[in-house]
Amino acid sequence: MASLRNLLSGKVRSQSGCYTCRLRRKKCDENRPQCEACQVLEITCHFGDDKPEWMDGGAKQKAMAETIKAQVKKQASQRRDRKYIDMLEKGTKMVTLDDPSDKRPSVAKVNGISPGTQNGHKTFELSPGSSTATGTTGPSPEAPWHSQLFGASPGNASGKSGMEGDYDAGQDTHLIMVYLDFVFPYLFPHYRPPLLVGGRGWVLDVLLHGTRSIFYTAISLSSYFFGVMLANGESNHEECTNRMVHQLQRQMERGLKELQKDIMEINAKKPNFNIREGLKVMQSVLQMLIFEVSTNNNDNWRMHLDAAVALFMQILPDPHNWTENLHTLWTPRWPPPEMGIRRPWSTDQASIRFFGVNLLYLDVMASITMSTEPRLRSYQPCVIPSTPPDRWSLDPQAAKPLRTEEFFGMYNWVLQLLGDIAALDAYKKQQRKDGSLSMGDLMARGQPISETITLNLDLLESQASGMDMITKNLSLIQDPLLSLNPLSACAPNFVIHNLIWVHAAKIYFNVVLSGWQPSNPEIRTSVDRLTQLLFDLPHGKTMQTLAWPFCVGGCLAPAEYEGQYREMVSRLGPLQVFGTIREALAINEMVWASRGQLDETWDIAKCLNVLGHSVLLM
Repeated sequence: MASLRNLLSGKVRSQSGCYTCRLRRKKCDENRPQCEACQVLEITCHFGDDKPEWMDGGAKQKAMAETIKAQVKKQASQRRDRKYIDMLEKGTKMVTLDDPSDKRPSVAKVNGISPGTQNGHKTFELSPGSSTATGTTGPSPEAPWHSQLFGASPGNASGKSGMEGDYDAGQDTHLIMVYLDFVFPYLFPHYRPPLLVGGRGWVLDVLLHGTRSIFYTAISLSSYFFGVMLANGESNHEECTNRMVHQLQRQMERGLKELQKDIMEINAKKPNFNIREGLKVMQSVLQMLIFEVSTNNNDNWRMHLDAAVALFMQILPDPHNWTENLHTLWTPRWPPPEMGIRRPWSTDQASIRFFGVNLLYLDVMASITMSTEPRLRSYQPCVIPSTPPDRWSLDPQAAKPLRTEEFFGMYNWVLQLLGDIAALDAYKKQQRKDGSLSMGDLMARGQPISETITLNLDLLESQASGMDMITKNLSLIQDPLLSLNPLSACAPNFVIHNLIWVHAAKIYFNVVLSGWQPSNPEIRTSVDRLTQLLFDLPHGKTMQTLAWPFCVGGCLAPAEYEGQYREMVSRLGPLQVFGTIREALAINEMVWASRGQLDETWDIAKCLNVLGHSVLLM
């Protein structure tokens, strides 16, 4: 049968194919200078009469096999990127910070493409209720779009709606539950609003009543997450994994098309910008950014972040109106007005709190990578003041500034501290570029930052030393979803978590102030402590949220710590490829390979760009 298939396909199993195919144990058509298999995969085709020295049947051959495997994966990712980069550019890139007539940041310019057209041609859309290629009629146009997704239309036994010819409602329902049960809690393990505040029910409401783009991006994340867990790093699940990759690509293409359409629609209504519609699109853009960074960290995130920042500035032109804007986003649909002042958050209120604080966080992380001042820095005092007005509560909360502990397990002042250091770094580089850098001036500007670090680090270390080991470990490994009271479950965890962030911030600050000096006693002391804190986290359960501190500590760590950093990532098992921790370790490996060759001009921003693209760690 195998021979028959080969004859029918015109391909003959190679007896002397290229060494790349032999190493991969694949067929080779022996074309030169590049066989078809290597050409399709866009990888190096090794051939010749002499066997390469790495083809030794031992360690070198195994190492080369891993290298080629990584190359195949990288090129596959790049092919996928090229396939939809045009949609990205016509979608999120249309959202700009240009100044319109009302002197507020505008939402979008369509770059000459009107809604309903693409590249000058009329776009084809299947509207709900229209006939598909198979002749099946979908649900009524009056039905909400999510009811078309979750329910098969009458007479359609396959469960496919009229919206997509190959749509499987049952499959996507399963993937939505994977997202709610596993993916979202994994990405945001510190976010668990109490029951009376409204819990996380708003997430499902957003998926059902928000844009189609956010729905498709959520199931794309679930597909990737499920595929990673299914493969478990084993090659015998390659066929299943390939099917998931194909499905993932289809879902992402749908999501990108929907996002492009949403942005065109909101641009068409620019003179009458609607806050709720803008919020829905901002959700979709940030969800797309989270997908890109979690699955394939490349420069696409910058385009998404630009769009999200522009939309947020449209939603909230004046940072001082944060509380007022929160008040306006309530709805009588849920929760009912008769609850009075004890009403939980509405979906829109909960959504802008969650995505707004995530945007402030991503803005700071991006500014570190790009050596710029955070663009939303002026929003921080109003939305996440360094000293919030009150403590957490299980009761429904009034509209007010946010506490980042609820979202990231990080104190407000820590995020502001990181933004201040990034701004200092940007100032230093601009002064150096202008030829006017004064170290005395730089030290004076850094003095308040130094005092904040010293004062709070001493306080956190004192709190940590008062925790016995049993209490500390129980707080770290307890499932946060099992407790209704976030304080009882995680207060000690917050101390450790913030200690890690502040030690990383101290390292970052010292590098900005004094240059790249891994042997500097102050830097080395923080690296030692940071590494210990990270390594002591049980089973790496929160490691995926600490990619940036992990990267900073690892880059300046001595050679004897390399094994510990690799082990910390390996503890995550198959999920080490989901999120940004794998990118952090890749950066570490590159910096370690250059140890001893980096001079004092090297810095954290250069580390975050050492892979050939700008990395956003979250």
